[in-house]
Amino acid sequence: MSIEKILVIDDEEIIRNFIAETLKREGFEVSTAENGKEGVGQFKDNSYDLVFTDMKMPDLTGIDVLSKIKELSPQTPVVVITAYGSIENAVEAMRYGAFNYLIKPFTPDTIEAVVEKAKEHQSLITENQFLREEVYNKRTSSENGVIAENQEMQKILKDVARIAKSNASVFITGESGTGKEVIAQAIHDQSLRSNRPFIKVNCAAVPETLIESEFFGHEKGAFTGANQKRIGRFELANGGTLLLDEVTEIPLTVQAKLLRAIQEQVFERVGGSKPIKVDVRIIATSNRDVKQAIEGHALREDLYYRLNVVPINLPPLKERSDDVIPLATYFLERMSKENHKKVKDLSPSAKQKLLSYNWPGNVRELANIIERAVVMESEDKITPESIFLEPTGDLPAKHNIDIEASEEKGLPVGLSLRELEKQLIIETLHAHNNNKKKTAEILGISPRTLRNKLNEYKQAEVEL
Repeated sequence: MSIEKILVIDDEEIIRNFIAETLKREGFEVSTAENGKEGVGQFKDNSYDLVFTDMKMPDLTGIDVLSKIKELSPQTPVVVITAYGSIENAVEAMRYGAFNYLIKPFTPDTIEAVVEKAKEHQSLITENQFLREEVYNKRTSSENGVIAENQEMQKILKDVARIAKSNASVFITGESGTGKEVIAQAIHDQSLRSNRPFIKVNCAAVPETLIESEFFGHEKGAFTGANQKRIGRFELANGGTLLLDEVTEIPLTVQAKLLRAIQEQVFERVGGSKPIKVDVRIIATSNRDVKQAIEGHALREDLYYRLNVVPINLPPLKERSDDVIPLATYFLERMSKENHKKVKDLSPSAKQKLLSYNWPGNVRELANIIERAVVMESEDKITPESIFLEPTGDLPAKHNIDIEASEEKGLPVGLSLRELEKQLIIETLHAHNNNKKKTAEILGISPRTLRNKLNEYKQAEVEL
């Protein structure tokens, strides 16, 4: 978190103005208050990144101000100001949570040094908060399950090693569960940014009303519920890599702002006007046909070309059958440790059962099936009885019923792909009593994509 807005609270006008002018010369936005009560009131109404407060004031003491600010915003650093000879007061303030202290008289250099320490402190807090959950996922590519006996996958991994050293944007496509996020992690891990943040955004999971704030952050009061300033993913990823997972699910209204941020590496927080400069490498993923997404107005063409500097397409697991057993063996070892089991191997018949399956859910499905087998198996070797697979066919059973029904009707001839898509969506929706969640699940798309499609159809009818 950068320090931009600072509040100075001191009942001595000379001291107050001296600190304020010093900070303004350094480019900070500074507000002042002449007593503790006024200062706390200003803090409640605005968002400040750093507070200076005098210890001795007529109404609220520096300790009182410190306590109230910590109640409102525990992470905001507070610097207390005290006179020479009253250092014990500063020590007491540190026990109450003050970040640092200034002893009168002080110079502009002293003020600037304290601010620099506060900036470093805030940066560490922000990064630690967000990256705590990433520590577990920070592994080498082999630990992340990038197992590749398959020649096409081996070629992709060689390309990844070359791509990683550049700053070029990467667009990874492939069916759901093929390991797009794992490849993105491998690119970051092998890059010159590997010691910097790897920040992920699941674009399909963020509500449309919040996705702009998710990317760029917001200022306090920017919208209803914005009670504190929030740092967005672009800012958190500064110096590192930002993964836009399922990028085709981002609303078109946000895609234009996203394009500018990627091209110029500059953005403003929601509700803010100050440009924020970052250095971020972008990796995007999608499980959709990108050309169809562009034709269907789900993805801006200019954004696609900006993201697709280096394309990577991951093959489905059914096209890399030589990786099934190596992957299964890797997952077996990992899941056995995680579930405190002593299952060590796959029986020959279990391996054959895995090889005879077509893996509609790809690597993710294989991982889940192996974990289930490990949990259910009572011996030290996985047997076919512990491997529960979906009924055979190109798709799981829940899709087969719908496909058979459509085959009875026959496919209409002479319609464009877009019209066919529309007819399929509408008929599936009607067949399931307008249950949008069920319809999206059956069609293999996200609820947001379904909603966007239906809005397109309504808009087209209005225009007619």
